[in-house]
Amino acid sequence: MDLTSLNSTDNKQTIEALVDKAFLYAKELLKSDIEKMANTHSCELRNYFTTSTLTPQTVCVSSVRIYDVVQRLRFLKQHIDIASVAGGFPMGQVPLSCRITEVEYAISHGAAEIDIVIDRGLAISGNFEELYYDLRAIKSLCIKGNITLKTILSVSELDSNQTVYKAAMTAMMAGSDFIKTSTGKEAKNATLFHGMVMCQAIKHYHEKTSYKVGIKAAGGIKFNEQALSWLVLVKNILGNDWLQASLFRIGASSLLEDVVKRLSIVLKKFHQ
Repeated sequence: MDLTSLNSTDNKQTIEALVDKAFLYAKELLKSDIEKMANTHSCELRNYFTTSTLTPQTVCVSSVRIYDVVQRLRFLKQHIDIASVAGGFPMGQVPLSCRITEVEYAISHGAAEIDIVIDRGLAISGNFEELYYDLRAIKSLCIKGNITLKTILSVSELDSNQTVYKAAMTAMMAGSDFIKTSTGKEAKNATLFHGMVMCQAIKHYHEKTSYKVGIKAAGGIKFNEQALSWLVLVKNILGNDWLQASLFRIGASSLLEDVVKRLSIVLKKFHQ
């Protein structure tokens, strides 16, 4: 999970709360359940829960809020990778030079992952060559710093599933480490059918190149059942190799609460 806050009202206080949530929310709510588990169950099961960090993979924020994350992490004496949306998020329709400048800014301030969004106008008009060179220019910045590049397709704003497939292929050919469904700001969220098209593109790309590209689902994923639906989709099309944070992410702001609530229910059943 990329624990995310990309609101126009974000400020130092809201970002500090986000970082605190990443480290403390699950640990505090599940502490008593895990302690009971440690006293009553097998070493294998006990070690699974006690060695798990129970933290998201990253916190994802706007480029101007990276500094707030870094400062809070220093205060807490903790580490978590920072993902930053950059490159004209959420529209993507700004000059390439400006997108490059923002990506450079985000990387220089501590981002380990960059989430950029494509210019949907280029994809809809069929100008995939220009889209490729735009993405390749940004990928070149990420290569220098060993930064993970996640490319947002905004699939619900594209005009056809064929365009979704071609945009996904273009993003992967340009060097994207992940392709991502949505910005979370679209009028309609991505569907599982969009995800199926993206997974098929990833599968075909892997068959041709042997290179594994990740998938990130984002936008409106708030509940455990939704997350599991995406997990099952990825498993069925791409296989178990993709069921790890290096190849599968969910970008969400409130999913963590529901997942922890469901996990607490499961742990309590073990105590009975």
